[in-house]
Amino acid sequence: MKVTTIAAVMLLSMSQNVQGQVVNPVGEQVVLYGRPHVDNAGIKNPKAPVRPPYVTLDDHTLYIWSQHGGYTLTLLDDNDAVVYQTYVAAGVQFCALPPTLSGSYTLQLSNDTYQFTGMVVL
Repeated sequence: MKVTTIAAVMLLSMSQNVQGQVVNPVGEQVVLYGRPHVDNAGIKNPKAPVRPPYVTLDDHTLYIWSQHGGYTLTLLDDNDAVVYQTYVAAGVQFCALPPTLSGSYTLQLSNDTYQFTGMVVL
């Protein structure tokens, strides 16, 4: 296979659908790592691993493609202090971050079952 063919296949695979939606990558992909939430009794929910949402960042806009419900989006600074937090409803595919934020932040997308974490640079 030629390099251009491999690149085309990779681009096509990035645009696979998530719950019936075609993903058209905009910006740079944000790599997310997931883990189940632990409830107050120390029990993890659920037992099976889950595919993290596909997230890209273009300037101060996050694009989110997910097969799960809504998320609480949180940005944390180097001291783990919350600098921004909002709710992203199920089906919403983008979130505009405040233009006043700049630097590196830990991005968390969480719901009652999972928490996904990655790094963004604004």
